[in-house]
Amino acid sequence: MKQFIKKTVAALLCTVMVGTVMPLPVHAAANKIYSIAELEQTIKGIINWKKLDNGSTLEGPLINDAYLELAGTTPGDWYQVGMGRFGYSDDYAGYLAVIREKVQDRYKTSVKLSAAKATEWQRISLAILASGGDPTKAGVDANGNNINLIADGTYNRGKTTSLGKQGINGWIWGLIALDSKRYPVPEGAHDSRDSIIEEIIRQQLTDGGFALYGNVSDPDITAMAVQSLAPYYNSEKEYTYKNKTTGKTVTKKIRQVIDESVNCLSKMQLNSGDYNSWGTKNVESTAQVAVALCSLGIDIQTDGRFIKNGNSLLNGIMLYRMEDGGFVHSYTYDQDNPTSLPTESNTMASEQTLYTLTAIWRQAKGMRTLYDFRPEQSPGLKNQINALKKEINNLGNTPTTAKIAELMKKYEAIPESEQCYVFNYYKLSKAAENGGIEIKEESVETAAKEEAEKEEEEEESVLLYFTDTDKRKVKALPKDLTTEQYVDVIKLIDKLEKSEDFDKKKEYMDQLLNAKKEILDIQKEIDNINKDVKEKLYPFEKISLSDWSVVHSIVNRYKKLSPYDQKKILRWDDVVKTETQVDNLVRAVVITIVLGLLSIVAAVFVIKHIKKRKNRKLNEMLALEKEYEEKEKKEGKGA
Repeated sequence: MKQFIKKTVAALLCTVMVGTVMPLPVHAAANKIYSIAELEQTIKGIINWKKLDNGSTLEGPLINDAYLELAGTTPGDWYQVGMGRFGYSDDYAGYLAVIREKVQDRYKTSVKLSAAKATEWQRISLAILASGGDPTKAGVDANGNNINLIADGTYNRGKTTSLGKQGINGWIWGLIALDSKRYPVPEGAHDSRDSIIEEIIRQQLTDGGFALYGNVSDPDITAMAVQSLAPYYNSEKEYTYKNKTTGKTVTKKIRQVIDESVNCLSKMQLNSGDYNSWGTKNVESTAQVAVALCSLGIDIQTDGRFIKNGNSLLNGIMLYRMEDGGFVHSYTYDQDNPTSLPTESNTMASEQTLYTLTAIWRQAKGMRTLYDFRPEQSPGLKNQINALKKEINNLGNTPTTAKIAELMKKYEAIPESEQCYVFNYYKLSKAAENGGIEIKEESVETAAKEEAEKEEEEEESVLLYFTDTDKRKVKALPKDLTTEQYVDVIKLIDKLEKSEDFDKKKEYMDQLLNAKKEILDIQKEIDNINKDVKEKLYPFEKISLSDWSVVHSIVNRYKKLSPYDQKKILRWDDVVKTETQVDNLVRAVVITIVLGLLSIVAAVFVIKHIKKRKNRKLNEMLALEKEYEEKEKKEGKGA
C-alpha cells in the first residue's frame, strides 16, 4: 500500500511539473460569442507569441532582423498579411525595402521566384500589399525593367509555366491576387479572369467540394476555392464547361458552385466546431473555412449551418489556443507534419489563425474582406449598401414586380466593383427570376476596369525627404560592416531613391551602395561556408585525416567573420568537434611517427651496443689468443 501511495504521489508531481513547463491549451466554453475586444486581445496574443519566438521582446517589434531574413518565405509573408490587415504598427518600410531587394536579386536568375510554384508570386504580392506597397512595382530586373508580380504571377504566368503546374492552388491564389485590388487584365494576356475561373470551377467534385488531388473533398482547398470565387457570387454570368471529374458538360453560375461548396463544408464540420483534414483534426483547416465564409458576408458565430452541437466555427478555432498566446496545429501528432508538436504553439497554425481572426474582426467592424486591399468604402457608400441589404431582407415572399425593379435599379446604381458587398443580392436575383424580370449580365472584367480607372485618377507619386537623421545614420555606419547593418542600409537606399534631390545625394548613395556591396560579399561568404560545411564535411562521422586542410580552411574563414556573422554559420559546434577530431588524428599520426623514429633510434643504439660488445669480446679473445700464442712460443724456445 505504501508503495502504491508513493507511486501515485510521484505521478501527480510529474504531472504538475510537466504542466508548469509546457504551454497549456485554453479551451473556451461552447456557444461562446466573442466580442471585437476579445478578438483583438487574441490577435495581439498571437503577435506577442511570435515576437518571443522570433527573439524579440513584448515591447519590441516583430519585424526585426531575424524576421526580415524570412521575407519572401511562407512563415515571413503570411504574418505580414495578418498584421497589415489588422493595422498593427510595425516596421513595414523595413519589410518592403528588404523584399524589394530580395525580389530584384531573385529576378536575376532564369526561374525568378519559383520554377513551379505560382503561389510564390501571389503570396509575396499579398504581403507587399498588406505592408502598404505595390506588387506591380516590386523593383527592377537585371535589364532595368519594372517587376510586376501580378502580371508575372497571374495573367501572364502561363507564358513561361502554367498557373496549374502545382495544381488547383495556382489558379485559386492567382485569382485572389488578381482581385486583391481588382487589377485589370490587359489585352493579349495569356489568361483572363474567365479562363482562371473556369479552371477552378471545372475541378469541382460531385459533392460540391474541391481537392488538391483525388476525388475526396478537402476542407482547406474547398474553402480556398470559395475565397477566390467569392467576389463573383453576385455575377449573373453562366459558364459552360466540362467537369474534370465526371467529364460531363455543365452550365452553372458561380453562385451555384459556391452554394454547393458551402453546403459541402457545412456537412464536413465536426461536432466540436473544427475540421478534419487528411485524418487529423487541426486549426488551419478550420481557419480557412472561416475566411471563406467571411468573404461571403456569413457570420461564423451565428450562422446555423456552421454551428454543430452548440459549437461555432470560432469555438472550433479557439480549441487550439495555447496559454502562451500561440495556436497549436493539432493535439494529435501528425506524421506528415513532424515539426508541429501537439504540445507546442506552431508558426503555421498561428499565422493562419492570425489572419483568420483578422478577417472575422474586419467583418465585425464593417470593413473590406481580408483579401480586398482597396481603400475602405466611404461612409456614404456603406450606408447605401446597408440600406439596400435591409430592403432586400424585407422583400417578403411575394414582392411586387415594381418593388423588385426598384431594388434592382438601386443595386445597379452601386458601383459594379462594390456590388459584391451586397451579400444578400441572391434573394433579389431569385425574386427577379421568379417575377420574370430580365437581369443584366456583366463581364467579370468590367468591375476591374472601373476600379483601374478610379485608381488612375487617385494615384499620386509620394515624394520622400532624406532627413538629417537619415544622413547621420549613413555617416554612423561602422567601418567594419557586418550583415547586422543590412536592413538599415537597404532601408536607407530605398528611401534615398524615392527622395527629392539635394546636395551630396550622390555621395550618400555611393556610400550606401558600397556598404551594400560589402555586406552582400560577407553574406556570400557566409553562404559559401555553410555550403562547404554541408558538402565537404557532412556526414561529420566520416571525417578522415585527408580532410584536415579542408576543415582548417573553413575554420580560418570562420574566424575572419565578425561575432555577429559567425552566428549565421550552421552546425558550427559540429565543425569544432570535427576540427578536434582531425587534429587528434594528426596528433596520433605524429605520435606514431615519433614513436616509430624513437624505436628505430633505440634499435640502432641496441644494435650498435651489441655489435660493440661483440667486437670487444672478439678483441678480447684475439688478445688472449695472441697472448697464448706468444706464451707457447716462449715456452717452446725455453725447451
